[in-house]
Parts: sequence; structure tokens; C-alpha cells
Amino acid sequence: MIYTEGGHYPITFYIYVIPSYMLIWLFSIYFSGGYDKSVIIRKSIIGLLVGTVIILVLYALLPESLRFSRALILLGTLWGVLVLPGVRLLMFLFKVPWVQVGEKENKRFIIVGGKNEAERVAELLESSFIKPEFVGLVSSDEKLLKEDVFIGSISQVIDIINIYDIDEVVFCSKNIPHQIIIDKMTEWQPTQVDYKIAPEDSLSIIGSNSIHTRGDLYTVNINAVDKVANRRNKRLVDVLFSLIFLILSPIIIFFQHKPGGFLANIFRVLFGVKSWVGYCLLTESHHLLPKIKPGVLNPVDGMTLNLQDDETIDNLNILYARDYNVWKDMNIILYAFRYLGK
Repeated sequence: MIYTEGGHYPITFYIYVIPSYMLIWLFSIYFSGGYDKSVIIRKSIIGLLVGTVIILVLYALLPESLRFSRALILLGTLWGVLVLPGVRLLMFLFKVPWVQVGEKENKRFIIVGGKNEAERVAELLESSFIKPEFVGLVSSDEKLLKEDVFIGSISQVIDIINIYDIDEVVFCSKNIPHQIIIDKMTEWQPTQVDYKIAPEDSLSIIGSNSIHTRGDLYTVNINAVDKVANRRNKRLVDVLFSLIFLILSPIIIFFQHKPGGFLANIFRVLFGVKSWVGYCLLTESHHLLPKIKPGVLNPVDGMTLNLQDDETIDNLNILYARDYNVWKDMNIILYAFRYLGK
């Protein structure tokens, strides 16, 4: 809508349209991780651009009477791209600790394990391409011996993270069982540090990280399901699939084993009572894992075999909790599509 000879936009534009644009941009930045700590400017820009694409798509679907100037959308995007990073860049220059221009270099680590294994992993870490700013050793035992070189024990990790400004925790799998690792990740979740596991014989493992030097530390990355970003992304997948299923329910319902349960589950997931994918509850160990909403489906539903072995089911739950990504949820949903009414 263009006024070549003067004029103004109707009150509807100011009351509904502009706030809608702002909400879409804010939600896009949020789901892109633009408000996570530490704040990374790149994520804010990506979120802003994604929001603009969403607005333009919705704009194209509106009736002609509700299509206002596309120039205002593009000008709003340009303003956001300049101002939002600019403000955060100023905060970075003034040394605000939770604002970063890019991924942090020279990270600060603690290594949790027994003395010999922790020292071995620390030596590999310090000789690697990473060049850490700080490496502290933390005992996997609750009690410290007087001659130990540790800065604390595993029961003191939250205080150590805060005092030493730690970015990443490395677990030594030789000394710490995986179930304990999962428990501690859940306990330390509010600190929002990153986690990795150093296998017992690290140099014989094909690492998930890029290998830059001969002595690089190979570690298995941990992407826990209860990390802030993963909780947010999991909820986004739940809402998007629920809306798609709701719109297409007149067709999808004929492909479901339990049509009534399917319709009920759409609203349970949409209102946050359930998630489309959760843990398998056939064993008792699921209560030791990070807390998530009960699932309509579970990792066992994504397998071709009909598993009944408790140990295998426990391992699937642990893998889901430890190495989460949204593609796992999508694959399970698509694979077990006929059972969404469970």
C-alpha cells in the first residue's frame, strides 16, 4: 500500500501489523539462540534474517487489503541488522562477560577423573590445536587426598565452574561410568557449560572433532537433551508437528492405529503436557536421566527390531539423552508415524 500523494497507514497497521512483525523477529532470534548466554552476535543476525523470510512469506499469503509496504519490512530488517549487532558490539567492547563476537577462543577447561587419567588428558589437551587458557583437574572421588594436584572434587564442580569461569567440562570415561556422567550433567545444567567425554584410549578413537595436530585430543561430544538450546528446539519441533498434524488431521487420521488417541495427543503436545518423543518407560532407570516431558513415542519406536531387553532399552535412553538432536525426533516420528495415537 503506497501513498504517492500523501496519506497515512490505518490504525490497524500500528496496533496489529507492526507488533506482529516485532514478535516474529523476537521469536526467530530466540529460536536461533540469539538470547542464550554467552550471547553470540552471529546468531542474532541469523534469527533476524529468518524472521524476515517468515514475514515476507506471510505477507505474500495475505489478501491485498492487508498488504502494507514491503519496503517497511526491509527497512526494519536493515535497522535490526545494524542496531542489534551494534549494541551488542558495544557491550563486547565494554567487556560485558556474556557477550561474544564469535565462538570463544582459548577456552577454560576442567577435567574430571582419576589423577593419572586426568593428567594424561590434560597433557593431550595442552599440546593440541585448541591451546586452552586454563586447564584444571577435578577428582572423580568425593574426597581429596592431601598430595593431590586437583583444584577440587566432583562434588564441588558447580563452585569451580563459577570461580574459574569454566567453559567446558571433560569427563574421563576410564574413571566415571556413563550413568554418573548423565547424572552430573543434569545436576550442573544451570551452569550452561559444554561437555565432552575423553575415552580411555583417546588416541585410538576416531574423534568427532577436527584433527589439527598429531597430539590433538579426541573426545566424544555431549549434546544433552536438557541443554537450553535443545529444550527450546525440541519444543519447537513439538509445536510445529502438532500444528501440521492438526491441519492435516482429516487425512492423517485414516493412517493411524488409534485415531482418537492421535487427536488427543495433538492437543497434549501442543499444550506442553507431552512431547512427541520421550524416553522409553519400560525400565526403571529413566528417572535417573535428565527430566523431559513424557513422550508419545520413544527411541525404541525408531528401531526395526521389537526390543524387550532392559539393558538395550536403557542404552537407547542414555544415547537419546546424551546425544540429542532434533533430527532424531523427526526420524522417530516419521518411522513410527502410524502409532502417533499411543
